[in-house]
Amino acid sequence: MKKKIRFIVAFLVIVFIALIILIVLNYNLKETIVSDKDYLYEKVEQYLIRQEQPHYFLKTKNSEPNYNVNDFKVFTDITRLGIRQGNGNTYVYVWALIESYYVQDGELIHNSGSSMPYKFVFENDEIVDYENPQDGSKYAKSINRIFPKDIREKLHNIKVHQNTLRKQVKEHYSYLETNETDDNTMIKQIDIEIKDDREINTILD
Repeated sequence: MKKKIRFIVAFLVIVFIALIILIVLNYNLKETIVSDKDYLYEKVEQYLIRQEQPHYFLKTKNSEPNYNVNDFKVFTDITRLGIRQGNGNTYVYVWALIESYYVQDGELIHNSGSSMPYKFVFENDEIVDYENPQDGSKYAKSINRIFPKDIREKLHNIKVHQNTLRKQVKEHYSYLETNETDDNTMIKQIDIEIKDDREINTILD
């Protein structure tokens, strides 16, 4: 009888300890809202700008790269989705619209462009890692894994306008409009893109 009682007591102690461990783990994994670290958004934007490099446009696939490149500039528009803390790290969630351009032989070249959500991982206020959703059929599943529920709800309502960004591009490279040659078509193309700008509505399952 005593052995049975000791067994029951030991079992209850083990269950109690297991419950405590689960509670602690759940608390550590849970992300809490942070309201005093908005300066991290600026670090995210600067990080994204530093990642962009000119790709050196080739006139034809057989031509050599032309390194006569100048006035490379990155334009960004960051939608702030939230900052969280959990498991000893700080997480910064954004939707980033990024476009880069440079001038080559007097012609404006569109270097790269992207529009996507990010999760940045910070340690001691410095970026140590980041994640993006995966492409194709894995997109929705990776969204659910990377972003907390309240951030995912914000992603449903994201509307990305390239209009403002393109106007900044046109203003920065306005000096190219003084070139009256027919070869200089990029500024005109930016005008067309501004007029035909479309909202990018993110629809997530």
